[in-house]
Amino acid sequence: MRRHVRFCAVLLVLLAGCANHAAPRTTPKTPGAAGVSEASVRAHLEFLASDALNGRGSGTRDEQIAAEYVGAQFRRLGFEPGGAAGSFVQTIDVERRTVAAPPILVVGTDAAPRARWTHGKEILVGTIAREAVGGALQRVDMKATPDPTVAPGAAVFLLNGTAQDAGLLFRKGAAIVLTRETPQARTRWQNPRPVGLPRRLNGFSEQPDRAMAITLSNEAADALQAVPDGTPMRLDFRVSAEPVRGQTYNAVGILRGTDPSGDAILITSHLDHLGRRDTVPGPDKIFNGADDDASGTVAVIEVADALATRGRARRTLIFACFGSEEAGGAGAAYLLVKPPVPLEKMIANVEFEMIGRPDPIVPAHTLWLTGYERSDLGAELAAHGARLVQDPHPDQGFFLRSDNITLARRGVVAHTVSSFGLHNDYHQASDETRTIDYPHMTESIASMIEPLAWLANSTFKPAWKPGMKP
Repeated sequence: MRRHVRFCAVLLVLLAGCANHAAPRTTPKTPGAAGVSEASVRAHLEFLASDALNGRGSGTRDEQIAAEYVGAQFRRLGFEPGGAAGSFVQTIDVERRTVAAPPILVVGTDAAPRARWTHGKEILVGTIAREAVGGALQRVDMKATPDPTVAPGAAVFLLNGTAQDAGLLFRKGAAIVLTRETPQARTRWQNPRPVGLPRRLNGFSEQPDRAMAITLSNEAADALQAVPDGTPMRLDFRVSAEPVRGQTYNAVGILRGTDPSGDAILITSHLDHLGRRDTVPGPDKIFNGADDDASGTVAVIEVADALATRGRARRTLIFACFGSEEAGGAGAAYLLVKPPVPLEKMIANVEFEMIGRPDPIVPAHTLWLTGYERSDLGAELAAHGARLVQDPHPDQGFFLRSDNITLARRGVVAHTVSSFGLHNDYHQASDETRTIDYPHMTESIASMIEPLAWLANSTFKPAWKPGMKP
């Protein structure tokens, strides 16, 4: 009965969003005021991050409802649908192998193990990248050797480095990168996430490119200091014999440009969060994801609304909200195998993630751009009014931690706009609408309208700086 009542309530909201728009429009909405109102921002966010959507878990019916809601907004604006059969929602078949018990990192051989560290105790394991994970230990000190040589398939213990350095080591061939805990990582020990292999696209060779990272507690990191290089290491875990098959959902709307070249700008966010977890302590079991990333999804809706009032731009605008970012990035990967325009025509991707609260490290009324230093896109947007600065948290490796990286690794100049100040509600049940700074969020979205309108109508083509392409 409760499920039926919740579904009916959600359906009413969706129908309200589509009122008087049952038939697809053939032209964008009539030009008018392009302002972003706090009331509209709040309305969208309070639905997407409500308990009714149960935390929008990756690949769940709740994620699908969120996608349908965003798709309804795209239909209201008169966009071309990016899904099949006139739908604005892409339904994507995925599969995933589950992990039966917390993985164990074995240091040494079975005959003479030096240590056995368990996820949630001595270590934290991210999404498992493949079904066999291991390598010989190699220490790398990035301060002493900024451009190290990495043995193929090594288990690299990163000393004096950042998450961005970890990305470099993966590109050099490391199978695992082990890092010491940070204060922010320590908070995740209180409620360690279940571990699994990433959701994979069913029937496609293109798959999400995800790194294998393990965070060591301070005690484990200290112990590893005494282990000689070359010591074998492996991650022990048992996966299901048969994959669990399911679906994930993207919402995609397209506003075709006037230029026959077909160049396109991709404006994105991710729809999903961590869902409901009945095993966590305390009465609140729903991980609402108000900042992560309902805030970014609202930004995509509001930017789409504002740009639609101006009519067709020179370049095609593709608005996409991806599913399953939190579970391996299958939604963004699907866009690469079924792109609305050829990949070489996607000249830029601007992702919005976690803009619901200001970052106290940067000046007031300011946003930051992940990987700002890697291309000329951020500086050019800033020159045209965007209040963007360089990411003040390079040690966190945020450029590698959102769906933009999936596109960037295929050559698209792709970055994420954010104002995440490392608050303690990240990936916690406390990331709720009551924590959102609505004036900041509204101003942040509004500040990007003119720069994105300029990009959509310019001839400027962003480029990676030498040696900075992922």
